[in-house]
Amino acid sequence: MTTYGIDLGTTYSSVAYIDDHGEPSIVPNSLNSASTTPSVVFFESADNVVVGQTAKDTSVSEAESVVALVKRDMGLDRNWEFHGKAYTPESISAVILRSLADDASLVRGDEVSQVVITVPAYFGIREKQATRDAGAIAGLDVKAIIPEPVAAALHYGVTDDAEESTILVYDLGGGTFDTTVLRSTPGRLEVLVVQGDHQLGGADWDDRLKDILLEKFAAEVGEDTAAEAADDEAFLGVLFTATEQTKKQLTQAMSRPVSLFHRSASARVEVTREEFEEHTRDLLDRTVALTRITLEDLEAKAPGTTIDTVLLVGGSSRMPQVTRALGEMFTCDVKLHDPDLAVAKGAAVFAALGDELEWTNQYGDDNDGTGAAPVGGRTRALGGAMGGGAVQVITVLPKAIGVRMVDTSVDPWEPYVLHIAMPQQALPFQAETVMAATASAEMTEIPIELYEQAGQHPSERLDDNRLLEGGEGVIGGLPPLPKGSPVRIDLSIDEEGLIHLEAEETTHGTELRMQLQLANLGQEEVAAAKQQIQGLTIGA
Repeated sequence: MTTYGIDLGTTYSSVAYIDDHGEPSIVPNSLNSASTTPSVVFFESADNVVVGQTAKDTSVSEAESVVALVKRDMGLDRNWEFHGKAYTPESISAVILRSLADDASLVRGDEVSQVVITVPAYFGIREKQATRDAGAIAGLDVKAIIPEPVAAALHYGVTDDAEESTILVYDLGGGTFDTTVLRSTPGRLEVLVVQGDHQLGGADWDDRLKDILLEKFAAEVGEDTAAEAADDEAFLGVLFTATEQTKKQLTQAMSRPVSLFHRSASARVEVTREEFEEHTRDLLDRTVALTRITLEDLEAKAPGTTIDTVLLVGGSSRMPQVTRALGEMFTCDVKLHDPDLAVAKGAAVFAALGDELEWTNQYGDDNDGTGAAPVGGRTRALGGAMGGGAVQVITVLPKAIGVRMVDTSVDPWEPYVLHIAMPQQALPFQAETVMAATASAEMTEIPIELYEQAGQHPSERLDDNRLLEGGEGVIGGLPPLPKGSPVRIDLSIDEEGLIHLEAEETTHGTELRMQLQLANLGQEEVAAAKQQIQGLTIGA
């Protein structure tokens, strides 16, 4: 059975597979044969939803029943209610995934059930698990969740190079931004460092351009007429369409005329690339700042490493201001490589390689013939399906993970987070044992709480971290313990970023262990959401 690659994008999504010639190919959607499908859901009724271009076209007239940019809410505790039913980011993403899979099945005449789904490199544990949950709710067998830059690099073919190279992937998608540095050697792709902001993307450039157009329209027809137009659904529909088209056109042209009208008022306004770039300079600067932070992290992790190639991914990376800014920052080639479809195609490559997935161990004497030497503990070796050698993919932890502790040296006691695994740590991660102690006497149970870094940089402050859903546990059933009783904590993180924790109270030589595998939704919640989605008629 074919395993398909899915780029579950913030604004557009796509599906790919490996064709009979061994090449990654996009499955066009059945509605208009487009290579991508808008990641927009219209809850038309209690039993009927629409996904894609039709949903996007109704996003103005039926705004209260349409959800877009849901990817920005993955991992968050948020709910929407439509027609008396509640939906989470996971269940809405599941509707998109189910629609993509059903449509691809229709076009291909092949069941689409096994998938590899891509996520931004800077997605943390919660966001990745939310994506996996969405796949399960959609009834899909999710074989892997992989970072978008890894997928793009696989499609670019970096592992085919005869020599070692270091690639920076600048991924400016519709709603998220990532920058990732990868080291490529024949048969091996290693993520070195990642940075990103999943509240920044091309949609923010769209909003600025829409404001420019509305301001120019007001200058022509008057503020009162423009204000009236801004509340008119028909006008807003025209404005949104014009905004998207004009942004694309300004990647090639220095200026574009745009015709706008509202009832008897109309205006033909001119937008130049220069003024568009001026109005969005701060957005570009945010991506440049994150890119510089990425390079600082790279220098800290691998001193003296230089970038050999900058790879531009994501439709918004087509904007000339992006190429120009990166050209000023780097002396190497800055390459635009199939920006809209590279991620989906790379996911298909990963899926095909994964058809002969092997697990190897650092301490084994051989590598089971996969051709990939195991490095850094248990590693994923991919081999055979594409006709070449195996490809070993090593990723990193994007955000710090730690355990809640209490500082008893201050009055009152102050809680903080002791980070055990730090950002840019290669996965899988097996931590050294951390020893702690009970904070007070007579404790009969010991709470364990797992936190993930919430901000741009790791911080011990409790408020700068977020409690992971499902990351609370208790070592219970203990006799009253004296203050300072030792507690051993072992934390490990597997190659896909799932956390496993064991804790042991050692005072009496009696072992009490627990293991937590984090999930945003419980099995019952996933099953209930799956049943809810199965009860919907999903159209395009």
